[in-house]
Amino acid sequence: MRTLTVCNFVTVDGRYEDDDHDIVSFFEHQHPDYHGADTFDHHTTSLLAAADTLLLSGRRSSLGNLEYWAGVRRDPDATAIRRRFAELFDRVEKVIVSDTITAADLEPYERTRIVAVADARQEVASLKQAEGRGILILLGRILWNDLMQAGLVDELQLVTFPLIGGGGVSLFDSRPPIALKLLEARAWHESGNVLMRWRVDPVS
Repeated sequence: MRTLTVCNFVTVDGRYEDDDHDIVSFFEHQHPDYHGADTFDHHTTSLLAAADTLLLSGRRSSLGNLEYWAGVRRDPDATAIRRRFAELFDRVEKVIVSDTITAADLEPYERTRIVAVADARQEVASLKQAEGRGILILLGRILWNDLMQAGLVDELQLVTFPLIGGGGVSLFDSRPPIALKLLEARAWHESGNVLMRWRVDPVS
């Protein structure tokens, strides 16, 4: 059985993004000692390298990520680790949960297919029963909040950045019926990032 892992950036005060659905503003007060640190890039790249399926969701986020990482592959100034992530992103099976994205939107992108929002839980359950390596969600807060409610998330990884949002979108919409068991805690001193890995167990 395949496992579904969620990995997300989060601020110290539990914010997923700002009110404009971006995270750039959060970095206005980043400590100068952490400028250019790329430990998060290395971590997410290692997760993607171990996955056969990447779940994306939402029109803006999905199309934005497809366009952005295609651009990184062509960018000679991109770091080696970001080019590596972009290559893996291109090769992995991408399943997009959306009711507004069309096949025409995805014509420039290979190994990508669409699943309706109403079918997302059933699709993920089927993916987990199939042969293969891991299933991964990076971003996709609304999607993985829903999948967690359905008991389909196996591992939650939160990487806390040394940033305070002071507002914006919270990581969770509600309290899901789960219990968290700590698997690992790790600090990257060069970036100030702290990883917490949790096994997600349903509450009986």
